Amino acid sequence: MIFKGLPLFLYLSEINFLRSNINSIFLTPILQEKRNTFIRIGLAVGHGIFLIVVTLIYLSITFTLDDEIILIQLTAAVKNKLLGQKERPDTERLLLVNVSWDKKLIPRTDSSGFVIGNQAITNRASIAKLLQAMNQKPDNHELLLIDVNFLDPSPEDSLLEAELGKIKNCIVSYHKDAKGKPVYPIIDAPLGLSDMMVDDEERDLVLKYHLIQGDSLKTTPLLMYEKIHNSKYEEGLLYDKLGGELIFNSFILDYPVDKFDIFNRNMYNYQYINEMVMLPPAFIHAMTKDKIVIVGDFEDRDIHNTIYGKTPGPLILLNAFLALERGDNQVSFAFIFVLLIAYSLISYKAITVNDPITVWVKKKFKNYNFIVEFTVDVTFYLIYFGIISIITYYSFGIHLTILFLSFYMHFLEVGIVTLDEQKREKAAKKQIAAENELKGEKSG
Repeated sequence: MIFKGLPLFLYLSEINFLRSNINSIFLTPILQEKRNTFIRIGLAVGHGIFLIVVTLIYLSITFTLDDEIILIQLTAAVKNKLLGQKERPDTERLLLVNVSWDKKLIPRTDSSGFVIGNQAITNRASIAKLLQAMNQKPDNHELLLIDVNFLDPSPEDSLLEAELGKIKNCIVSYHKDAKGKPVYPIIDAPLGLSDMMVDDEERDLVLKYHLIQGDSLKTTPLLMYEKIHNSKYEEGLLYDKLGGELIFNSFILDYPVDKFDIFNRNMYNYQYINEMVMLPPAFIHAMTKDKIVIVGDFEDRDIHNTIYGKTPGPLILLNAFLALERGDNQVSFAFIFVLLIAYSLISYKAITVNDPITVWVKKKFKNYNFIVEFTVDVTFYLIYFGIISIITYYSFGIHLTILFLSFYMHFLEVGIVTLDEQKREKAAKKQIAAENELKGEKSG
């Protein structure tokens, strides 16, 4: 044996000498740096995958942060208003029928059934007349949505129900009560849930649309898509499928059809029902041929706050259906790939102690302290994730939650820097202890 007969401290010294020489031969500073770089790249990609999972989980829930709402409003305004990149549907495909001002008085009763006055409801005789004309050519239209509440009885209910029994490709809206329990209409018809879930209670803002509400209640836009495209919805553990494609149940709505295009630009066929039912059936057949016919309240009570201001409920349902046709809520491979690149790059920056950006900031600010570090770091991450969110919105119609990601990445970087400093301190203490021990053994 080479070291036989040597004192123990000389034996250990020789071992350390050989180790240092082997490392100097096989792991030169350049090779050592390359190895560390490969490790950081692997960690960055792994962390990027983790961030993708977190993002997909966040996008699948109904909760929306305020910073996301502000960014959505800004980017949507730039895209659709300033740049004029709104993707409108075929205007000849739609027929919008307003029932707002065709009312009829029926008795209003109290909880005991006593008449206490009158209340105005949508004139069901007009809807029955429209259906009667359409039923003369039952296969003429593509789909009929009647977004009207039929909660209280009226003399025309029997006639309306008879015509609803004949009509093809029809959906009638129903809603939930304050406790989330379905409240079904008194008229027998094919039903679809047409509720709008509010994402910002302070502003009463409808931002995301939720295809399945409650435990398993299918919404009207989803039923419209299934009927028109003969497609099937399949429920999954985290993500559902529609027509075999992975989809988000909750997604942010864009509005390719808005009230400005209807009322100011007259781009769509918009009719008042009391005028329309006065036309001969042949005219109604021509107006409804191959059309998606939306019957509802476009001007009076069924109005909701959206990122584009006050929007009629029937238009929200229509735009949610159009979003399904465009695939706005699909989980695409391209979207995942973009996130992987973006998240891996920013993760590499975070796990690299004294990265170029941090070094530049330290040189720029002489009094580099916690406040400067926090402000600059979070601002950088906000800008970075804001740019990524704009890219994903313009490319895939999907916004990211930039505030949560920015604060998370900042504190992750702070944690990594703290661990690195602790590691260096421990290594320095061990080095000092070893040197002192070696000096003591030599002097002894």
